[in-house]
Amino acid sequence: MTLSESTFEPQRGQGDTLGESHVAYANGGQSSVGNVPSGHVTILFATETGASEEVANALGKAIDQNGLTSRVMDMADADISELGETEIALFVASTTGDGDAPYAAESFFAALGAAEAGSLGHLRYAVLALGDSTYEHFCAAGRRLDTSLAALGAKRILDRIDCDIDYEEPAAEWRAAILQAILQKPVALQDALGPSGPAAARREKYRLIEGVVVDSRVLTGPGSSKATRHLALELPELADAAYEPGDALGVIVENDPALVDAVLEAGGLDAKAIVTLKGESLPLDEALRLYLDIAAVTPRFLEAWGAASHNDMLAGVALAPDAGERTALMRNHHIVDIMRRYPAAPLDAQIFVEMLRPLQPRLYSIASSLKASPRQVHLTIAPVSYSLWGEQRRGVATGQLCERTPIGSRLQVYVHSNAHFRLPAAGVPIIMIGAGTGVAPYLGFLQERAAQGDGGRAWLFFGERNRSTDFLYEEELNAFLRSGVLTRLDTAFSRDETNKVYVQHRLLEQTGELCRWIAEGAHIFVCGDAANMAPDVHRALLSVIQTGMGLTGSAAETFLGTLQSEGRYQRDVY
Repeated sequence: MTLSESTFEPQRGQGDTLGESHVAYANGGQSSVGNVPSGHVTILFATETGASEEVANALGKAIDQNGLTSRVMDMADADISELGETEIALFVASTTGDGDAPYAAESFFAALGAAEAGSLGHLRYAVLALGDSTYEHFCAAGRRLDTSLAALGAKRILDRIDCDIDYEEPAAEWRAAILQAILQKPVALQDALGPSGPAAARREKYRLIEGVVVDSRVLTGPGSSKATRHLALELPELADAAYEPGDALGVIVENDPALVDAVLEAGGLDAKAIVTLKGESLPLDEALRLYLDIAAVTPRFLEAWGAASHNDMLAGVALAPDAGERTALMRNHHIVDIMRRYPAAPLDAQIFVEMLRPLQPRLYSIASSLKASPRQVHLTIAPVSYSLWGEQRRGVATGQLCERTPIGSRLQVYVHSNAHFRLPAAGVPIIMIGAGTGVAPYLGFLQERAAQGDGGRAWLFFGERNRSTDFLYEEELNAFLRSGVLTRLDTAFSRDETNKVYVQHRLLEQTGELCRWIAEGAHIFVCGDAANMAPDVHRALLSVIQTGMGLTGSAAETFLGTLQSEGRYQRDVY
């Protein structure tokens, strides 16, 4: 799940990163309230990186504290038939990519969309949608869920609320409103006061531990168009079973000091002006470097900067119903570009920081096994560099990790469990499909199997640009082949041939053998780019199943959906 940084490095799951508080957007629609004869409330969440689950668990706790009984479920593990006997269902849904439902929950969304009209006329519901306002299709998964439920006859308890990545305050307000609507009386939530200051809040939220960089080396060869890097951290505080292969490592990142200086200069701001974040006073330059996102332009920033610069165009685009125009502007500018192109009179430092969102951690797939490397965690990182407005720009996280994090550096990190990307039982065959840094979790898989002496067959499809310079972990993978831990290795180096060949083409070439492995119980894993690679691989797998098993297109879709629901088709895409 290595993060692929774009122009402004969006988070892996739209709105599914853990943040602070921001505005919420409500849709129209009728409300319906009432008591709960059964005393039971079902809460379903759809998540990529844990934020929706966190909100759902907090909601369940509040419901239990107020005399009802909650049941919190992941939509990835739920069946819509369970809604047939449910009186009240509350949904918390994140959006991933640019408008998709979280991959593990997609079958639930699809089943809901295909259900019979009017079949949920007995159900009362509410939806909290988490998203990222820098995306054109902000909170699209939550909107889709709300629309499907209403079309099936379910009655809204409250209107849907759409939250940006700093969602905590609107989520808490929604939680209180839901309880009041259900119980038909005012409620007091028993939330403990959080720690004071942004650093303390981070430590509590993520349960941070400190990692020391013990290895940092470039994996690609001379002449490569990339400089993909292997980073190893020693984690003295890490428990023996702190992570499993398939999990991710969250890294607390910092902004480049040069970017901080550029923003201060563009705004005519005093670096040592005192501002307040989460109840703590600190210098402005420290707040910008450690805690605030000073790269990604958001609708909130456009509106606020438009007012500060007396630029009606910026404010108009921020509030316009045409999300496409707004997204195009945001994708083609960083915050510093907006500040330079549309200058404003010097601002009060506190007003400026309130225009910004919190700086989010970055998630990277773990490329190691604790059984092979005790007390260590390995990452595979592809640095991002691009030109924008005549300047060379770098990704916030990869710029730091690849250029400003020498051996001996200390990083704050946390383990993020990924229960929907797990090795099967010993002996079960696995088919691993990955391109570029998408190979990372498979290093952990193979190390784990080697350490366990697992004799299960393993087949890896790996793609990159050029064999001579971009064959990531070539020595390690060949060693796994020689030892028998890796049964087969099929590669696709797209720029080595006149007609570009990618991993999906290699899958099609092996239709018969792939179908035999699947028939023998193989689990399929896909890791890589969500925008292109994952959809192309999905279509290739459908073709393999349709051709190799003699199925119709719809039957192949059903078959692959069944594999997914059984945990035999798992995707970790970004």
